[in-house]
This record gives sequence, structure tokens and C-alpha cells, in this order.
Amino acid sequence: MKLTHLLATTTIIAGCTLLLTPASANAATKWHNGTPKAIRGNWYHNGSNKAYLTYTATKSIGNVFDKSDADNTYYKEIGYGLKNIKYKQLSKRVYELTGIQYSPKGTKVQFDGQRMTYKVMAVSKTQLHFYKGGYLKYTSKPTFKIVTSNHTFTD
Repeated sequence: MKLTHLLATTTIIAGCTLLLTPASANAATKWHNGTPKAIRGNWYHNGSNKAYLTYTATKSIGNVFDKSDADNTYYKEIGYGLKNIKYKQLSKRVYELTGIQYSPKGTKVQFDGQRMTYKVMAVSKTQLHFYKGGYLKYTSKPTFKIVTSNHTFTD
């Protein structure tokens, strides 16, 4: 008798909890078009492999930097990324992004035209973590000098 009473009470409490869960919790798991405002802008990976990510309202662009032949400066490789981006918010600052991978004009990346999904965490306004099999830390300011193209010293 006590076991039946306890089971009934537990079931009622669980049911009420589900009914009282705010609609925003369900809305957070829905896919939204575009990129979240919290991650839009330019991001730089300052590690040994210098890289960049740029998020606009509808797509992402990214690649590595190459070191200039002449001095200690870096220039961007042509970027590739995702178009038709959608996202869902997994927690307060963690987002899952999905989109179709595209190539720069005249090139073809390995997964061109395929759907890709990954996570990002907007740690702060100046720091972003990119998750794809591990995480990479990106900041809003590079710690290295960027030039527009490879340049060499001439005599």
C-alpha cells in the first residue's frame, strides 16, 4: 500500500514538473536560421597553427594563415566554410551549428556540398571555443601581425 502511494506521488510530481517546464527550454532546442549574434565577427587562433574564423549573419569563413617569406608576418589563405547556417542553443553560451560546406571560387575542399555540424562556445566577447573532436581557443584579437598578401624583401 505504501509502495503504491509512493509510486503515485512520484508520478504526479514528475508529471507536474513536465507541465511546469517553461516553453523557452523547448524553444532552445529548436533550430534557428543564421548564426548567433554572440559569435559573429572575426576570431583568431593564436597557437602554432595560426587560423581565423569569421561569422556573418548567414555563413562562416575560415582557414589558416601562412607565414610571409620576408618577415614575421602572416597572410590569410583563401577561406572556406559553411553556408545556409542554422543553430540551436545547447546551454547558456554553447551553440550547435550546422550548414553546407562550400569552397572558395576555383577550388574544391574535401567535403564540398556536404552538411557539417559542430559546436562553439562563446566564452566571452573576446574568446570563443571551437569544438570539433577537441576544442580550439579563438580570441577576437590576433597576437601576430597580419598582412594582406605574401611579400618579400627586394634588394
